[in-house]
Amino acid sequence: MKFFFEEIQLGEQLLAQGEYEKDVDHLTNAIAVCGQPQQLLQVLQQTLPPPVFQMFLTKLPTISQRIVSTHSLAEDDVE
Repeated sequence: MKFFFEEIQLGEQLLAQGEYEKDVDHLTNAIAVCGQPQQLLQVLQQTLPPPVFQMFLTKLPTISQRIVSTHSLAEDDVE
């Protein structure tokens, strides 16, 4: 949970500084560990400037793949 909040906070700071690429990286990390990503996506869509939100959306498939890979690895460890 701490990692999630740190990533959101870093994303907000970088957004304020105009560091959009880095901002998007941290926000995608937050989505990756978020328990309710749909709600977070809605908030981000309302708060991010449209070009930044589009950058964010283009990174989501990569993050989704990372989540699936991580989840698969975790399941492998259980067996």
